[in-house]
Amino acid sequence: MAGESRSTQAAARQLGISPKLLYRWQQAQLVAEVGSEEVARAPEVRALRAQLKQAKQELDI
Repeated sequence: MAGESRSTQAAARQLGISPKLLYRWQQAQLVAEVGSEEVARAPEVRALRAQLKQAKQELDI
């Protein structure tokens, strides 16, 4: 849900949970996907994930 939303805050409100908790869950999922916390926090990885999210949204439209 947070991945589909424009804002983690908005998704957290819809779910009735703390935005910090949702952010931690997102970070844990990212670390699980890439296999390393260091890689998950790398600026290049973050930028590429943002581009991928944008491209997916454009394809859905």
